Amino acid sequence: MQATLTQWLAGIGWTVFTLALAALILVNVGAFVAFTSRGDSSLVERYTSWWLAANLFLLAIAVGIPAVTAVTRLAILGASAVLPEIRFSTG
Repeated sequence: MQATLTQWLAGIGWTVFTLALAALILVNVGAFVAFTSRGDSSLVERYTSWWLAANLFLLAIAVGIPAVTAVTRLAILGASAVLPEIRFSTG
């Protein structure tokens, strides 16, 4: 059960990182195309705060979720090393 749980957590962390990175690239490419094709500075002034917020949100997701899953996996491995008689059961 421990190996299955740690593999699942690793998979979740990697999947979230990949999806957030893809979304970050998509947002930035879209913003680049929109800002350069219009040539209007009011468009940049109007949407820069939204663009920055989206970038910060996606960056926090891309770093935060994998970090939480990594810490959880380390806690599971540490708990099983200290107390080997603990069995992680499904219920």
